Amino acid sequence: MGRQSETATFSAQVELCKEEGGEAQALQLLEEARCFFAVKPEALSDFRLAVLEACLNALEHGQAPVAVEVEGHRDGEGVHFWVRVVDHGPGFLPEAVPQPQLADKLSSPRKRGWGLEIMRRFSDRLTIDVQPGRTVVSLYRLASGS
Repeated sequence: MGRQSETATFSAQVELCKEEGGEAQALQLLEEARCFFAVKPEALSDFRLAVLEACLNALEHGQAPVAVEVEGHRDGEGVHFWVRVVDHGPGFLPEAVPQPQLADKLSSPRKRGWGLEIMRRFSDRLTIDVQPGRTVVSLYRLASGS
């Protein structure tokens, strides 16, 4: 793969299909961005999980259309990746979502509820903007030295 310029940028978006597997479309865009910048796969492996959770949550709890925007930019620090997941559902209050406790989840019949925690842990930055009829989950990762 050829070396990209020091200020290369990548930008793409997709509207996710509601059917099973629609979230894979977002991961494909992130993979295209990774390849564009010749970033090693392991630099984004956990970030992919955060993006996957954001998409699954939007598809399950939000309303169509669910759009995903992937942007990347290379500078002296490395490659900056931004992923925005936009849905048009009722929204939620992120601060009202309890942080999952492992012991409680293991003893509960409902093992779900890890999405926000995964997004927080596997992104360098996570912001959630909730407006009536529109929720934007923004995830950021810096792949330094790429």
